[in-house]
Amino acid sequence: MRCIAIDDEPLALKLLTDYCNRVPSIRLLGAYTNPVEGFAYIRSMKPDLLFLDIRMPDVSGIHIVRALERETMVIFTTAHREYAVEGFELDAVDYLLKPFDFERFLKAYAKTEERFLAARKKSAPEQGDDDKTISFKYNYQHVQLPLHAILYIEAFSNYVKIVTPDNTYMPVMTLKTAESLLPASGFVRTHKSFIVAVSKIRSFNSEKAVTDRKQIPVGRCYRKGFLDKMESVKQEMASREDERIAEI
Repeated sequence: MRCIAIDDEPLALKLLTDYCNRVPSIRLLGAYTNPVEGFAYIRSMKPDLLFLDIRMPDVSGIHIVRALERETMVIFTTAHREYAVEGFELDAVDYLLKPFDFERFLKAYAKTEERFLAARKKSAPEQGDDDKTISFKYNYQHVQLPLHAILYIEAFSNYVKIVTPDNTYMPVMTLKTAESLLPASGFVRTHKSFIVAVSKIRSFNSEKAVTDRKQIPVGRCYRKGFLDKMESVKQEMASREDERIAEI
């Protein structure tokens, strides 16, 4: 995600720059202490995301957001709590109250990533099941992973573990974001921490789903949806078998 940071406090901007550089999926285009200079760069580069202080000399962050094109998402970073309501009224994704730590920064960024990927998925052309992939950044590389290779996805702190027969990837992403990128026909949520590829489930009951690599728990809140999904899959397979027999 292409980002720009604007904050008139050099130390705060330095910390924000460090946080951005620690997240592989963030590409920081520029960091500015001068809001006028930063705004000119925003209009030129049209970033996906802007980290923006509110109280600054010459022009406030509120005024900058009001002049932005709606495509640019905003996370406000400020020491002044009283601006929170106005910030959210401007459709800011989040509001980071200084001083904030890296974990809080990641939570805010995860919200923007979720919105960003959902918008990209909505605008992407339809693909056949054999061609579909999930796209993410891992170890400073862009990965295009075929959906049919995924066994399951597990929430892991501020990351997710995407497990295939040959590899495990751990991109910075929430499980909810990962779920939004997957076709509902091929994957099922079994637990607050797990999504499983339906085709990789070898056996199941109301408590667990078993794949070749792992026994996945079925959480109480997800049990009905999971069992309904598996029943639907079973009926679909039976219908296909009946059609095959009829053709013979």
